[in-house]
Amino acid sequence: MVMKAKNKSEEKKVEKIKVTTLLYGIGAFILTLLLIGIIFIYRFNNPNKIPNYIYNRVFFPAVAIEGTNFISIGSINQNLMSIRRFYENQDFSSLGLRFDFNTDDGKKRLKIREKELINKMIEDSAVEILAQERGINISKKTVKDNVDRKMDEYGNREIVGENLDNLYDWTIDDFKDKIVRPSLYKDALEKWLAENEGKEKNDKAKKTAQNTLEKLKQKGDFEKIAQEISEGGTADTGGKLGWFREDQVSLEIKDSVIDIEKGKFSDVLESKMGYHIIKVDNTREIDGKKAYEISQIFFPKVSFANWLDGKIKDMKISVLLADYQWDKEKGFVRFKDKNMEKFEEESLKRAEKDASLIAL
Repeated sequence: MVMKAKNKSEEKKVEKIKVTTLLYGIGAFILTLLLIGIIFIYRFNNPNKIPNYIYNRVFFPAVAIEGTNFISIGSINQNLMSIRRFYENQDFSSLGLRFDFNTDDGKKRLKIREKELINKMIEDSAVEILAQERGINISKKTVKDNVDRKMDEYGNREIVGENLDNLYDWTIDDFKDKIVRPSLYKDALEKWLAENEGKEKNDKAKKTAQNTLEKLKQKGDFEKIAQEISEGGTADTGGKLGWFREDQVSLEIKDSVIDIEKGKFSDVLESKMGYHIIKVDNTREIDGKKAYEISQIFFPKVSFANWLDGKIKDMKISVLLADYQWDKEKGFVRFKDKNMEKFEEESLKRAEKDASLIAL
């Protein structure tokens, strides 16, 4: 009896081991399939090979930002399909332009748009991260109110929704999330910069411009002073900018420029770019319009674009897709394939004849 009980106990143990082994085996098999699937997805990320519903229902990260913020493969593919839809719904023939994403070159051009799209999505995510770190939060109500105003500007909601659907396969909610919300965050962050980190430098630039104006009023040599202290791109040539028709002068300073007499200079003029002292060296007519030969002494404000570029370079960003890599030094996504980089460079040189490379 004791032997029978012992045998039954051992049989149960053996059966238990078999079941456990089987379960482990099934688990290992499933895990292997998942790993193979993930490798396949990241190695051969292509909406034509992998059904989009997989990307749309399962979150596969394509980009990691600061380890806690992610851009998914699905969101990239959805946006890329919207871009493609936009081009395919346009008739560029009247402009003598062409596009075809189905040829080998066309597929490469679409990859260029995908790379640009990824960079834009990284920028939008970075802006939101930076804004929230500084206590800026855009509420759903703010976004909704802004969308409602835009609906009033563009026409009624139904017409706008129909146009979005036809052009991009978007709903109004897509427009809100992809366009309006990022734009509001960017505007708010730019305003914050001007009022905080940028204020000290901007105040210093303004004071320097005012001091420079006083030097000029004391019979200072405009060209020499421009060479010595101007921070504009033409400082080496004495600030000479060349000829501009009246309609080519920036609207922010146009009214002041047209009032300057030949050989005279302006007071300190403020623009979005910075602080200018403008001198009109000569005047004449070009194409029937008054034109001005202009020199300037320039002191820039803090550039939001440069500030943002620096902040993005400082972020920890990883690109997980096979075709791309993150260039930390330059702060953007680039192709891994040198041949693709060469194709991109050559394509951009002839972009004026290729509708698929026109910026949206």
